[in-house]
Amino acid sequence: MKTVQAKHYHKGRIAPIRLIVMHSMEWAETATTAEDCARMFATMSREASAHVTVDSNSVVRCVADKDTAWAAPGANADGLQVELAGFAKQKRDDWLDDYSRSMLKQAAAVTAGWCKLYKIPVRKLSRAELKAGGKGFTSHADVSAVYKRSDHSDPGTGFPWDVFLDLVRDAMAGEDDGDDDVAIPAWTRRLTWPPTTKGDDVKVWQRQMRKRGWRIDVDGWFAEADEDVCKAFQKEKGIPATGAVDRRTWDAAWTAPIT
Repeated sequence: MKTVQAKHYHKGRIAPIRLIVMHSMEWAETATTAEDCARMFATMSREASAHVTVDSNSVVRCVADKDTAWAAPGANADGLQVELAGFAKQKRDDWLDDYSRSMLKQAAAVTAGWCKLYKIPVRKLSRAELKAGGKGFTSHADVSAVYKRSDHSDPGTGFPWDVFLDLVRDAMAGEDDGDDDVAIPAWTRRLTWPPTTKGDDVKVWQRQMRKRGWRIDVDGWFAEADEDVCKAFQKEKGIPATGAVDRRTWDAAWTAPIT
């Protein structure tokens, strides 16, 4: 996952994470919309930000989970904020074209990891449930209606919540299909993986890294692209960037905070 730090946010949180708040960027769908929006958050004077921005081929981290993004007043302190390329005026069919389907899959992979890490149910909250402190997914529109601290209506009435939440469930199921059972025994066979290593344990690590938001193929082959992801992850976590998955790198994939 790329990182472009937002300019405006609060360090830390004053409440536990309970919400995943979906937004539309009000930005045209292009191959670099996520990057463009992230750069805007990094440079603009207007006080706004999100945790991640998403388009059809990338996710960009703008604010760490442990910090508070400024995106949906009333649901900032306890929310994780997701900005999607597109517009609130889009109809359901617009949200389900090829571009948006790819984007929704990207967003589903990230939010599935959040659901597991923060024990957030994969469900769309009603406004009453949101107000009562329930855990789940919500929209900026619902946050505006409940807390009356903004007037946004995104991601709009056409947003396909049923399709998106099914993608989140699929992503979570894909991460938990039983391969994790080989994770610890794998280390009795091999301490580190050089490029070209193949095996079920590689697949487990790839799946976990994908859950954390890294763009990586879950194919069981540890090749050059996987080595690049490994090095970037090691740098992010302060681990020597060898590009080899040693025990410390393996453990960090499950225990290190998602930043």
